[in-house]
Amino acid sequence: MNVDDARDDLAFIRALIAPEDHWQRQFGKLYAAAGACYSVQMLLHIGQFAGITPKEGLGAQAIGWGPSVVFLAILIWVIRRDGPRREGLTSRAVGAVFAAVGLTNLALCLTIGSVALRLHSLTLWLIYPCVVMILQGLAWLVAFMLRRRGWLGVVALGWFAVGVAMAFFIDNMVGFVAAATVGVVCFMLIPGLYLARQAGQDA
Repeated sequence: MNVDDARDDLAFIRALIAPEDHWQRQFGKLYAAAGACYSVQMLLHIGQFAGITPKEGLGAQAIGWGPSVVFLAILIWVIRRDGPRREGLTSRAVGAVFAAVGLTNLALCLTIGSVALRLHSLTLWLIYPCVVMILQGLAWLVAFMLRRRGWLGVVALGWFAVGVAMAFFIDNMVGFVAAATVGVVCFMLIPGLYLARQAGQDA
């Protein structure tokens, strides 16, 4: 390896680990929006247990799919409004991980969902949200490894714990939804709000 190659590699490594706090503004908004949408969904599921919200029919379908539709609309609106941003290598790396996790979730939904539908197995389908929580933990763990901030690691471990807890309660829907609620509030809504707030202070 010549001197120029070594210099380029060193510059790349420095850029990768350099602190970049502005990357988190848009991501924080979107993650908080997702947390808000799915927190409402968890409350509606709790309402189903209490007999307040519908358990069957179009109402139940709206509870199942509505939050994702609303979040998708918010995602498109925020991206179109804010437009493209110049980002450093760390920002692109973190963003790529979360984007990859999102696409992986879609593939898992189609895979597990198709088998669960074919076998008429609710338990098999409920494995999917458990895996989603674990993959969220994976994305935050990568962010922690890149950014080296302790709270990112705490969020990652929290997601792992939520995924395991949901699997433990897979035959107990009250416990299952309670664990999921802790996940979306504590490890999605709150971190998203924190990121957006910190970005606002740093701007």
